[in-house]
Amino acid sequence: MNHRRTASRPLLATGALTAVLVLTLTACGQGGGDATESPSATPSASESASASPSASASESASSSPSQSASTSPSASASPSDTASASASETAAAASEATVYWVGPAGQAGGIEFPGCGEVLIEDAVSVSGAGAVGDPSLVEAGLQALFAERSFDVGSDGLMNALYQSELTVQDVTIDGDTVIVDLTGQPMSAGTCADPQIIAQLENTAIANAGTYDAEILVDGELIQDVMSQKG
Repeated sequence: MNHRRTASRPLLATGALTAVLVLTLTACGQGGGDATESPSATPSASESASASPSASASESASSSPSQSASTSPSASASPSDTASASASETAAAASEATVYWVGPAGQAGGIEFPGCGEVLIEDAVSVSGAGAVGDPSLVEAGLQALFAERSFDVGSDGLMNALYQSELTVQDVTIDGDTVIVDLTGQPMSAGTCADPQIIAQLENTAIANAGTYDAEILVDGELIQDVMSQKG
């Protein structure tokens, strides 16, 4: 008996072919997945790289001007405050009072007064803690400067202080309109007849100049100085 085996060969070939196709499709599927994922990852990296320079540039540009603008005005303000504070302290500490010394007859720039022919010569002395002209404290400072000079000769211009022996102290100063009233205590000491009007003239004119008035009334322990000088004997 003859047997024919024609059906078995096609089945083996078909199975082998099927296995090859499956392996090929599997390999293609894996390769295709890798190909599609890598392009999408590359743009995201480039986007982050391009974003970071712009962010850092904008942050540095926005932060540094604001910081410099906020710090430089405060730095420039402190020197002017110090300068203005030191200028006001100097102005408050500096003051001068006007005083009058006795000069020889005929001396230029002198003020005549009733007496023996001498004149009054204006001078300025430095004082502290006194106000401006018209303030009683400046009147007191000027008179105390006269009392503090204990030499008869003042300077090298032939000036004299007729009050150099007097023991006087300012008790009170009152400015009433165009008159300044000065209350003194103590004892005016005169060197002679010509010294009496010299003492009165020095006191009155020094008080008037610092008070900014036209007239002066000088009292010694409640009495007019003219009366006190006339009673000295």
